[in-house]
Formats: sequence, structure tokens, C-alpha cells
Amino acid sequence: MTITLEGFHGTDNALVDSILSNGLRPSLGDKEWLGDGGYFFVQGINLEPEKQAEQWAVISAWDNRAKKNKFLSYAVLRGVIEVKEENFLDLTTADGIEILNYIQKKCTSKLAEIGQKLQYIDGYLINFARGEKLFDIEVSKGNFYIKIRKEDRVFKLSRRTPNCTICSVYNPQKNIVNIEITKNGRI
Repeated sequence: MTITLEGFHGTDNALVDSILSNGLRPSLGDKEWLGDGGYFFVQGINLEPEKQAEQWAVISAWDNRAKKNKFLSYAVLRGVIEVKEENFLDLTTADGIEILNYIQKKCTSKLAEIGQKLQYIDGYLINFARGEKLFDIEVSKGNFYIKIRKEDRVFKLSRRTPNCTICSVYNPQKNIVNIEITKNGRI
């Protein structure tokens, strides 16, 4: 069975031509929310993933060190994500959480080896499962709290209550069958 998701990705407008021509470049690293992959807001606990992608693009423009925007125009891309059910890790379900718990049990010794504590280990666990061939995870989905509103960042607010559902697409060229611009604007 194939699972189809509609996802929205907010980005610098200057990157759009490259993304449309060459595909989305995945974020890499164990500190990523759901491990390596291209990230999309999807429908879930919030019914407006396109708006969240827009908010993310606007917020991401700000360079806190330089105290100015890195880019002045943004775009929201809509992608159709397709993945076989056996390659989909859905952390919004009890079954998905059980799989992540299993992965964590399998990598306890690896966690000890890294010698540092990770504040959040979800991305590390998913990357571990891929690297150790425990599961062939192509797309993962979860509920998270992400600072997408300006006031959250200005006042350094964090919550434990998730405000969005996101997914990570490990190999965007394989699992995204269509990507298009839905919105662009000025910051």
C-alpha cells in the first residue's frame, strides 16, 4: 500500500529554481527533528500546514547574529509525497512510537559511545535505524512544537505541547512526485 501526503516547504525564494530543477536538498544531522531529510509541514494537529510553512520561511530568514534578514523574499512549495507503508514511520500513532522505542533499545550502547547528551534524540534514533539497517525508513512523520511565530522567538518561548505535524523525506528525489510553488512574498 502506498501512503500519499501533501506537504508544504517554506524557503528562501532565491532557492526555488534550484529546488524545482534539481530537487530539494535534505537537511542532515542527528539533531534534526526526524533525522536526515527534506522537511515539510503536513496536515495533522494543525489544519493549516501551508500557513505554517510560510511562517517558517519568514522566521528562518532572520539571522540572530547579524540582526538582519538573510533573505527578503520567501516561497512556499507544495509537494506530493508518496511512500510505501513499510517505509513510513508515523510517530503520531502508538505503533510508530513502539517502533521508535524498539530503535532506542537497540542503540543504547551507541548512545553511550557518543559521550554527550542530546537534548532530543528522535533524529539520532531515526538516523541510527537507517544506518544499522534496522528499518528502511524513507519518510517519517511526527508532531512537534516548532517556534514558527515571531513572538515565540522574541520572547524565547517553548512549549511541550506540539503545534504542528511535520514529515521528513529522506530521499526527496525518490519520494516527492510533484513539487510546485503555491505562494511567494516579501518578508
